Amino acid sequence: MDTARDRAGGDAWQDADRWDDGDPWRESLARSRARRVKSARSSRARRARLTRSSTRGLPAKVIGALAVAAAILAIVLTTGGTQTSPSPAAADAARTAPAPAPQTRTASKHRELAAWRQCPLAIAPAGYVNPLEAAIVNPERIDQGVDYAGVGKLVAIGAGRITEVASDNSGWPGAFIEYQLLNGADAGCYVYYAEGVTPVDGLRVGDRVSAGEPLATIIPVYPTGIEIGWGAGVRTKAYAKVAGQWDPTDDEDNIASAAGKSFSALIAALGGPPGKDEG
Repeated sequence: MDTARDRAGGDAWQDADRWDDGDPWRESLARSRARRVKSARSSRARRARLTRSSTRGLPAKVIGALAVAAAILAIVLTTGGTQTSPSPAAADAARTAPAPAPQTRTASKHRELAAWRQCPLAIAPAGYVNPLEAAIVNPERIDQGVDYAGVGKLVAIGAGRITEVASDNSGWPGAFIEYQLLNGADAGCYVYYAEGVTPVDGLRVGDRVSAGEPLATIIPVYPTGIEIGWGAGVRTKAYAKVAGQWDPTDDEDNIASAAGKSFSALIAALGGPPGKDEG
């Protein structure tokens, strides 16, 4: 028997079931297993007694809450806390929280982009005045609008509301002023004065202006002169640009846009000098 144990060496515990009933190794193993089973049963019984003792006299709701908390703690200890569920209070708050406010910026942008489409670009001078009546100018080419060189002031064609005033970083080689006409055949249309112009002191977005009211001073001998035309009501963009009537290659080739020709015709109808179609 001793020889068998020597052959088994450290594996004797795994091979114990092969020994006869009277073998002391098997008896020792059986006793060890019995102690472990008894110890486990005793531990479970002791935990049950402690639980009954600690919860005796507590309301059923409290006991239930403790059981839930114990279950959650067990999950956290098992998973390392990486998977958690919101508490009932947090879940209720999420369900009752008001829905996010709709994105009004997108709707506003769509309204802006659609505004220029409503402009008829009518050549109807009733109720309007020549915007060049307080200036001395030489007409130049028609592109997005109409180019001029000269001196003096630019006045509002009709009653309107200022929608843009940019002296710097306008996207143009100079300033940009825009207003929306409030009456006449082109009510709702936008008019811009750009490049070599200086806004009159105190001109602000939202200001109401009347027909013939000075809006800008022409800068004499400005490298690019000035440009006036139909605006789009979209930041500092011209109608021709937004409507897809003009791009930089057209500028190089002196191609006149449809919106530029329309504004030139309106200037002529109001008694001013029209621009030149050089394309």
